[in-house]
Amino acid sequence: MGASNWGMIWTAVMPLAVILYYFFRKKYKDQRVSSTLFWQERMKELQVSPYLKKLQRHLLFYLQIAALLLCVLGLLGPFSESETLAGNDFVFVVDTSATMLAGSPSHFEKHQQEMKNLAAQVGGKPVTIVTTGNSPKVAIRNEQDLGAVEKAIDGLAVSYETAEMEQTILFADTLAIGNSTVIHIFTDALDRDMLANKTGQSYQVHGVAETLRNVAIRQFGLSETENGVRGIVQLVNNSEKALPATVRLSAGDMEKTMEVELAASEELLVPFEELPHEKLWQATVDVQDDYAADNMMATYLAPPTNSVMIDSALHELIASGFRSLDLNVRLAETAQLQPDSGLPLVTNQSELLDRAAPILLIGRNGETAFEVSGEIETQEHPLFAYAEMERVYVSELYPPFDGFETIASIDGHPFIQLSPKGDIAVLTDVQSTDWPLFPSFPLFLWSSMDSLSGDAEFLGFFQPNEHRSVSLTSGTGEWEIFKDGEYSHSYIEESGPFIAPAEPGIYEVIGDAETKNLIVQLASEEKIMAAGSNYTMGQAETAQNTVRFSFVPFIIALILLLVVVEWEVYRRGIATR
Repeated sequence: MGASNWGMIWTAVMPLAVILYYFFRKKYKDQRVSSTLFWQERMKELQVSPYLKKLQRHLLFYLQIAALLLCVLGLLGPFSESETLAGNDFVFVVDTSATMLAGSPSHFEKHQQEMKNLAAQVGGKPVTIVTTGNSPKVAIRNEQDLGAVEKAIDGLAVSYETAEMEQTILFADTLAIGNSTVIHIFTDALDRDMLANKTGQSYQVHGVAETLRNVAIRQFGLSETENGVRGIVQLVNNSEKALPATVRLSAGDMEKTMEVELAASEELLVPFEELPHEKLWQATVDVQDDYAADNMMATYLAPPTNSVMIDSALHELIASGFRSLDLNVRLAETAQLQPDSGLPLVTNQSELLDRAAPILLIGRNGETAFEVSGEIETQEHPLFAYAEMERVYVSELYPPFDGFETIASIDGHPFIQLSPKGDIAVLTDVQSTDWPLFPSFPLFLWSSMDSLSGDAEFLGFFQPNEHRSVSLTSGTGEWEIFKDGEYSHSYIEESGPFIAPAEPGIYEVIGDAETKNLIVQLASEEKIMAAGSNYTMGQAETAQNTVRFSFVPFIIALILLLVVVEWEVYRRGIATR
């Protein structure tokens, strides 16, 4: 406690002047009135509250003295001083990776409370909050209001992304105002070597020294065998003692479980044999550990897509286009094509469309082509998501197939069709078009392989919040994303790259009467627990480590309140005379 303006102590004479005024003011005598009515009213007032009457007689004096004393106190400028954090401005680097969910309460919740405690000690100095991830983000910048800082801290959330701490610290360095900036890093563990060569700022690392139990699913894979599907789950016990666990595989309504015992620091392969031919599988481990985010992993059983069989009678540009996609191209004579091999076939033999193999038909044997001219008109379809056809020239087309869906046409004549079982028919020869000269040709081949491989209903594997271009086309242009039947968010076509959800799991992407699946998986780094420590590196230049808290605003508010009360007392006194 202290006063910043002791020279104003002379103003204490003002209350003394008021007291002297009351001593020498004109006095009045009580006058008896011979009126029964007035007598009765006075007796009622005294009987009800004799002390209130005395208080009302002197209340105005007390209020005036109190207001004057507060004025004198306010002119003296009273204040209190408190210690603040070292540094003139602060940057909070917050680790929002999945491992921050470990523990109960979680590391992230503990750090949030620690940040609030530090924010209360900064003394109105600027605070900047940066979150980690593939693209570090600024939650607030140079904020001095404590309420706004606490609100921003409460609004932070785990993003499940890999921390990428090195690039986040480099980004935080660019936000430093000067050499007096102190960067507080809130994480579970941070290697000192990452800060060894940094100078200029002071770094204070807030780690977590607690050692936790953790069992993680490191890998989960499926393979087809003669007796069905075989699944293998790789478990890792990162704990210092043995833990029992239950491994569960599920797909739709089917579920298989297996009891295991994991020794300390053990890696264990858990096989599951003769599984049904389902495509989408999820592995879960039920165990009493302190970190649940890595206890689930999903996978998709997709047919092989790294090979394609091409009719050697077709133009060599077709094989070259597929080779540019890093595919294993197998050339075969027309009579030696194997429609039952399971590999996608590229041919012009239309009779093979009745076979089980997926077919990309380019041309049409046994038919005569006719001349066409005009621009290509395409329908909304994933095959054209990256393959633009505006400038492609086609001189001849073959007759179309009855019952096939037309997705591209020229002058009203079908150019590209889809069979009921998903085969793709391009009704022209490569020699009759300049399409191979455009980048859209290999992109169309890639989209065709993606469609024929049976993966059209699977978007792929993503990491949390990953940005990626995907092949999505629908009539409305909007796709809704769900997890376990609950709505997550929407994606609008051509609004930018597709952004995967943050939380790991299996998601449904639903468009116009079409549903696709995607899987969000944790990065391998987020399945490893590490214990850290608190330490400081570097030295910031500090100008002031204390902050003054002035009481003058509160004194002014009290004075205004006393003036209002004083006016009310005076008004009531006038009214009762």
